[in-house]
Amino acid sequence: MAGEESITCRHAITTGSWPRGMEETREENGWRAASTPQLRRSREFVSLENPGRLIGAAILIFLGYFFGAQLGFALTFKPHPVSVLWPPNSILLAALLLTPPRTWWLVLLAAFPAHCLVELQSHVPAGMVFCWFISNSCEALLSAALIRYFTEEPTRLNRLHNVAVFCCCGAFVGPFLSSFLDAAFVALNHWGGDTYWEVWRIRVSSNALAAITITPLILAWAGTANAPRQATSRVVLLEAGVLAMILLALGFILFDWLTPDTDVALLYAPLPLLLWAAIRFGTRGATAAIATIGLFAVWGATHGHGPFVEHPARESALYVQIFLSLISFPLLFLAALTEERKETEDVLREREERISLAAGTAHLALWTIDFKRGRSWMNGVGRDLFGFAPNEQLSREVFLARVHPEDRERVSDAIDRARNASQHFEIEYRLQRESGETRWLISRGRYTRNSQGQISELLGVALDVTRQVSANLELRQQQQELARLSRIAVMGELTASLAHELNQPLAAIASNAAAGKRFLAGGASIDPTSFREILDDIFTDARRAGSVIHGIRQFIRKGEETRCSVSLDGVIEDVLQLLHSDLVNRATSVQKQISVSLPAVQADRVQMQQVLINLIVNSLEAMQEVAPERRRIIISSDHSNGLVRVAVRDFGVGLPEDNPENVFNHFFSTKAEGMGMGLAIARSIVEAHGGELTAESLSDGSRFSFRLPAKPSVGQSTSG
Repeated sequence: MAGEESITCRHAITTGSWPRGMEETREENGWRAASTPQLRRSREFVSLENPGRLIGAAILIFLGYFFGAQLGFALTFKPHPVSVLWPPNSILLAALLLTPPRTWWLVLLAAFPAHCLVELQSHVPAGMVFCWFISNSCEALLSAALIRYFTEEPTRLNRLHNVAVFCCCGAFVGPFLSSFLDAAFVALNHWGGDTYWEVWRIRVSSNALAAITITPLILAWAGTANAPRQATSRVVLLEAGVLAMILLALGFILFDWLTPDTDVALLYAPLPLLLWAAIRFGTRGATAAIATIGLFAVWGATHGHGPFVEHPARESALYVQIFLSLISFPLLFLAALTEERKETEDVLREREERISLAAGTAHLALWTIDFKRGRSWMNGVGRDLFGFAPNEQLSREVFLARVHPEDRERVSDAIDRARNASQHFEIEYRLQRESGETRWLISRGRYTRNSQGQISELLGVALDVTRQVSANLELRQQQQELARLSRIAVMGELTASLAHELNQPLAAIASNAAAGKRFLAGGASIDPTSFREILDDIFTDARRAGSVIHGIRQFIRKGEETRCSVSLDGVIEDVLQLLHSDLVNRATSVQKQISVSLPAVQADRVQMQQVLINLIVNSLEAMQEVAPERRRIIISSDHSNGLVRVAVRDFGVGLPEDNPENVFNHFFSTKAEGMGMGLAIARSIVEAHGGELTAESLSDGSRFSFRLPAKPSVGQSTSG
């Protein structure tokens, strides 16, 4: 360089493509750099394992630095040796940011001969040439290291954070600190006629401007070399072409045709175009527009054209630098904000598409209601399910209008509770469609609040469970039928005992009827008292026989499950009466240990009888091989912790030693003629009532116990 032109040099190179190790990897939360060492090595722009790429990168670095210096020479105020900006330093910074740190030595090595060639052509002493390269390298290395430390790889100016770090470290800290070293080198070598602080000021302003205009341009456009190619519509290309032509024409008019006495307000004429470029084309559009306006402004000022030439060279250079800096900084932030918002929208759109795809596959209805903006959204599955028009706004009223009338109040109350308590809600209800069809749904949702604690949004999801409800209903009907058939099978096994139980009252009826007949045939006066006693006995025995038949009929009846308040003490008495003859025939005694004031349970009385009959019959069969004097069943009941417990204890052969729970498996039986369904059905009945049935093997028998939830209040009337 000649004179003070050399003071402002900042040597840099550019590559022209993203380093392969810093290509983007798309993740759910945005852009992240490739993380594995293997992936980075395979994508590095400068690969030490690839000699061809190594040589190509070195050549690009050399050429970029050399022609950048030539451009810097062209952008000086003639005949004064004052440079407005020096591109080599900003190119060097861009090269360091585009390459992995382990190859930075190659960047500096390739830039050094270009630096020497440029400086020696300007008759600069060798010592000064070497000192300037040291200061320029320090600036680029310091800026690149700080930017790399505070940003993610690759360094892209598509985020506000990255732009802020770049402006602070690359356009301020680096030039500010390195200029002290550069000015010291100039003073030590007695080069030029300016003072230390003049050299420092000129260098800071020129290098800061180059960093804010040249480096972002390289970073933005070099990133497209290895980026995935996306088809660009002709409309967008036409828009970009029109913008470029208008910008070129306006730049030529403002900074080449206009005279110094032109109204300063015309300098703001490119502002709409710059905003257009930043908003529509992001960082690439903004950096290209800044570089275009900057090139015209500096070229016009250094060649005596435009509004900046009416002042001395140094003042004109400072005014150009201030003008370009004032438009560059906010424009970079605006472009980053635009790209960051677009990227966020893309991520949200992708997530919405994935969620909609998953919801459609699972037949989920999704919806949101934004109360602040008065907007609502529901996916296609939900609108088809609820019968909403494509553009119909959602509200609580239109939703409740489609809920079955019998469920409407319950659903509304559940929503109110969730809204007031800011809790999630989950409701199962029926949906009545316009066609008259009824669907079963499960809806889950929650209300969200803003920072002021006000309800801001409702998020919800609904699942059509009509098939599951129908299947469960059919399964329950089949289970009820199976339980009824099991009861019939039990009655079949107890036929002899039941016949004996009926034979006794019927025989007594026949005997009393014969006695009455003899009284009538005697012809003598009939004692009314004796005859009345005969009739009372007949009536009593008839009621006894009818009670047995009614009990059998109720036990094997076919009908819907009816749950009511049931006293298990009463169930025990009914079952013992029904099994009385069978107990007598098997020479088995029954001992009752009934708790006083046993709470009632909410259950189906017949099903509770079935459970107890299965347990008692199972105990009777377990004691078939036991001596008659040891055949004893203990039936006990108690309650604790809100549960009512009934236990049947026998003194038979016990349960399987390896796994007592096997007795509850379907088709498991220790009897050759057994079906193995009784205990399995009994457990399913108890569990359907919210209880549990367990078996316990004892040293001299076994104990079966079932527990059911007690009703909250005590002393309620029991079912008859």
